[in-house]
Amino acid sequence: MRFHPGPERRRTAMTLIELLVVLGVIALLVAILLPAVQAAREAARRGQCLNNLRQIGLALHGYDQVAGSLPPGRYKLYDPRFAGPNPPCSARSIDKSFLVAILPEIEGGALFNAINQNLAILGPENTTAWSFSVSAYACPSDIGAGRPRRLNPDRLPTHGIPVLTGDAYFMVFSSYSGCFGSLNTSALPTEARDCFVSPRKIEQNNGCFNDRSPIRLSDITDGLSNTLLVAEQTNVIGPYDGYGWYVTGNLGDTLFTALFPPNLRNAGESFQPIPSSAWSLHPGGLNALMADGSTRFVKETIESWTFDPKRLRPTGASINPGGWWENLPPSGVWQKLATRAGDEVSSSGTY
Repeated sequence: MRFHPGPERRRTAMTLIELLVVLGVIALLVAILLPAVQAAREAARRGQCLNNLRQIGLALHGYDQVAGSLPPGRYKLYDPRFAGPNPPCSARSIDKSFLVAILPEIEGGALFNAINQNLAILGPENTTAWSFSVSAYACPSDIGAGRPRRLNPDRLPTHGIPVLTGDAYFMVFSSYSGCFGSLNTSALPTEARDCFVSPRKIEQNNGCFNDRSPIRLSDITDGLSNTLLVAEQTNVIGPYDGYGWYVTGNLGDTLFTALFPPNLRNAGESFQPIPSSAWSLHPGGLNALMADGSTRFVKETIESWTFDPKRLRPTGASINPGGWWENLPPSGVWQKLATRAGDEVSSSGTY
């Protein structure tokens, strides 16, 4: 008997052309869907960031109800080991931030109680507090904030604190800073000027957190909804790891100034913020908290005074030998929002 083979079986393997077509379709779908996924994730991060600011706003209002004012913005320490013979005039270091002050109002009472309030926040007794994270102080888009990062001990002497004994220190960085005002004029007493502070310098301390703090909410005459209280100040990991410390009240740590337009980049550096400026990793702008507790997204195209990016100062402006700004250009909306009592709001509530 002869064997007769059955019908020839069809080949089921995929040809190279078919494989390329499938891969092309998958790549096309990824290209279409990935931006939408990324946009959805960014929207979620921005929403969480706004929620953090609302929590900070509630804590600040709670602090005001208890203490009768907002927390101090920037003040020199009184720790006798570092403050010199005539504090605060002789002290070099800035002490605790407003974020430390509101810890009891933001479910951080245990951490607040662990801090020795009578000693310098950068002193050896308080180093353990440096590495404690507060979730509301970190924006999800800010990869440099909200977690302990190794601290270069050489940074401490720049704050008037000697290098501490030990191998490593860690600091948590914050994404949020209080509004110092439209300018960065220092109004702290110094021995170089016999502890005298010029009225011009005091006048230019026009934000809600500054050298002449504390400020009462009733001192904000421009309208609470028209006055910046807190804004984002991102902490991109890089050469600026000496800024953004959540525990200290320095400009660039927990205070920003509207001297710089929002999200202004350093000349020649596309991904590095300017210390003491308001800056975020959100595309097109940053989140801000107003004095009435409301939050808003401020576009980086908001009207600002004309600015010289090379000299990092308003166009035509100069600094008097006495330490205050002169020849400033007209303020933009950004600078007007940063002042608490500049009389910029009309009867209609618009600028």
